[in-house]
Amino acid sequence: MLFLAVFCGFVAENIREHRIEKRWERQYIELFLEDMATDTAILHNQVPLMKQAVKGLDTLIDQTYAYLEGKADTRLMYYTYHHYCRGIFTIVLSKRAINQLMNSGNMRLIHDKKAAEIILTAEVGFQRFEDQYRFYRQRQEDPASFGLRIFDFKEFQKANTNPDGSTNLSDDGFLKLSYQPKLNITDPVYLKEFAARVGYYRNFLNIYIQFLQNATPGIVQPVKYLKDKYNIE
Repeated sequence: MLFLAVFCGFVAENIREHRIEKRWERQYIELFLEDMATDTAILHNQVPLMKQAVKGLDTLIDQTYAYLEGKADTRLMYYTYHHYCRGIFTIVLSKRAINQLMNSGNMRLIHDKKAAEIILTAEVGFQRFEDQYRFYRQRQEDPASFGLRIFDFKEFQKANTNPDGSTNLSDDGFLKLSYQPKLNITDPVYLKEFAARVGYYRNFLNIYIQFLQNATPGIVQPVKYLKDKYNIE
């Protein structure tokens, strides 16, 4: 009888632990799906803004070459440089579920093999995203830093300081100027190099957009599988 009681207690404890693990598994999957929904929304919001930036950088390149012919609108040059060249896209994706699973050693709780593969594949995808973002920042910083020698900061202050002393973050104060602001450097060789640096950044930004767009469709099927497997709405 003592053996039977111990055995039954052991079985009951195993059942209890199994139920707890199943509950934790479901909670991790729910958190993972929430992360995917949040990240997808971020990408859908940022990609159109990035495409607009590509057009703005095209304008900056065109106006830089037009300056060499004495035909540029330097107000437009100042605006596109500050708004599209110095502007940064900060995309931080959510990795709550993956971080918790990896850091706590709880991947063992994901009993479904395909679900585990989806999460591990997502972790690799996040690493690729972070690598691409780092490359993007390097490309963006190059023309932004180079251009600081060309564009007069005093012109930025005059055009984009609000009456209350705050800064106009949209940078469109340049477009409202009644005069053509001067450049600090007008050397053709220097301006052509600047245009080239902007061009390299513009091209990489376009590639980066394609990378983000190609990543989004790959989320649909894994998300559907997890929702169906774990009966999550």
